[in-house]
Amino acid sequence: MDVLSATVPVRPVGPGSSPVLVSIVLPVFNEARTLPELMRRLDVVGVTLERYRFEFVLVDDGSADRSVEVCEALAAEDPRITVVSLSRNYGQTAALQVGFEHSRGEIVVSMDADLQHFPEDIPRFLEKIEEGYDVVCGWRSDRQEGMERRYPSAAANWLVRRLTGLTIHDVGTTFRAYRGDLVRQLRLLGEHHRFIPVLARNLGARLTEVHIQNIRRPVGTSNYGLSRTFNVLLDLLFLVFYIRYLDRPIRVFGRLALLSLAAAVVISAVLGFVSLARIEVEPDDQLRD
Repeated sequence: MDVLSATVPVRPVGPGSSPVLVSIVLPVFNEARTLPELMRRLDVVGVTLERYRFEFVLVDDGSADRSVEVCEALAAEDPRITVVSLSRNYGQTAALQVGFEHSRGEIVVSMDADLQHFPEDIPRFLEKIEEGYDVVCGWRSDRQEGMERRYPSAAANWLVRRLTGLTIHDVGTTFRAYRGDLVRQLRLLGEHHRFIPVLARNLGARLTEVHIQNIRRPVGTSNYGLSRTFNVLLDLLFLVFYIRYLDRPIRVFGRLALLSLAAAVVISAVLGFVSLARIEVEPDDQLRD
């Protein structure tokens, strides 16, 4: 199904006779030391939400540590946990795509597994979904990271808003909640997980955002660098072009056709002029002979 032309089926989510299933999707990359604590806190949050029940989709993205073993050990103790292990490191976008495809919930929450995201913020996301929103984005309004991360992120967020018209302040965080029917329609490429709000809005989804807590990564180091920033910019330009012209390709290809036709007319005129000039010159040369 085409992510940009599909309709969004939305079923009301709210109080009912049976708990609403929420899928927590966790991309995992070298998070063996943080996973047990994260799952403990998620379990505590789930217990406090009587109208919801949680399932967990852990996608190991080619970790080099013991993350797979930790995930499998957790799953052995908790039947709500599904573990998907990728053969190598494909990147966060691919891990999220796989997680979405394995989710079953009416609501899907994505978040990092490195403890920078607080599970205790999840109820606020769910409240916004209950209000009728289709996508709820986290907003790290008080980021605790260094300038080397905050300034490039602020510039990137400004550029995204400028090029797409999106009003969301923070497209860089993966901490979001979605209607399950919507997010399972998405087909993500490159670094497109950052631009899910753009894709969702183009489907007609209602978007909002909530403030989230954010701390420095407590364990390990960030994998974000300048090379990834460059890739993100390329993906953004591709996405903007794709969205603006997908529903009106005649404007793109029509303009290209007109330019090609104009070039062909000019070239034909030049060649015709040259041919006529040669015809007029050659008889005079023959008379002189």
